[in-house]
Amino acid sequence: MSTASGKPDWQRRLSQLARGAGKSHSPLFAPLMYGVCSQIEALPPAQVTADPTRLAKCQGELRRVLGTEAFVVAAPSAMEAQALGAHVDRNVWPPRVNDSGSASLPHSLEDFSSAWEQSEALTASLEATRRIARSEQDKPVILAALTGPAALLGQLKGDAAPAQEDFEFIGRALSALCREFAQGGASAILICEQALPVDMDAWHAALSTIANIARFHRVPALLAFETPQSLQWPDGWVACPEPASLAQQEKACGVCISAEPSSWADVCEADLSLARVMLSAADIDANADIDALIDACEPALECQQREDR
Repeated sequence: MSTASGKPDWQRRLSQLARGAGKSHSPLFAPLMYGVCSQIEALPPAQVTADPTRLAKCQGELRRVLGTEAFVVAAPSAMEAQALGAHVDRNVWPPRVNDSGSASLPHSLEDFSSAWEQSEALTASLEATRRIARSEQDKPVILAALTGPAALLGQLKGDAAPAQEDFEFIGRALSALCREFAQGGASAILICEQALPVDMDAWHAALSTIANIARFHRVPALLAFETPQSLQWPDGWVACPEPASLAQQEKACGVCISAEPSSWADVCEADLSLARVMLSAADIDANADIDALIDACEPALECQQREDR
């Protein structure tokens, strides 16, 4: 499974992961390096991530400099909350939701395309996805990482306990967003949560709605947590546990690595026989030193480049 350039066909491998098919192979190294790409043009992350031309260009150049494969067109940065009515301060990075809990959820909303336009960053992410998919000739890996249902409701409702109808609404909203990314050319959808919610049934139902959309478009629905969680992974999702929990997996999965690059070398010491992708559940520091990033990526890329197992 190689492209015309002789590189592994990661897009095909990801599609096979979505179907639970394909042979064993070394994992794709794709941590969330979203805001940090702004260093390519020495501009604030908020400015680069709100401009599809700059976002696509900076992602492409960062990818070249680091030797990685993935264009990270979106990462959890409150863009979804902003689109759904939250007040978000993008003058700080990562962006911060102001007055959490003040947003009134538009439960009756059916056409979410108008909502996405309320966030410059989200609009830019979708457009950058389409442009990269059209312009890159060698089957680019395009990763869209989105805020999970529980985390998103926390941004929108603050400390107020979300009702079942809130989870239903967020499930519809995120599934519509996943459809936009998949149709635009995204290779994989990563849903990032911070912790498990209280209402597990409502959360599972929201995730099921999202997974159905990803499955229809044959892109893997990846689920990861910022902090390790003990759970039975939802059906239809590619589990991405932390390295220490990989031994508990019985089928092909991802592995969630730290957003701290200095720890990446240790991941390759774990048993990665079932891992098909290495990613983080949070964006790495936008001010991370690029030379240090190059050094941190080397061992993980060596792991990615091992012979197919």
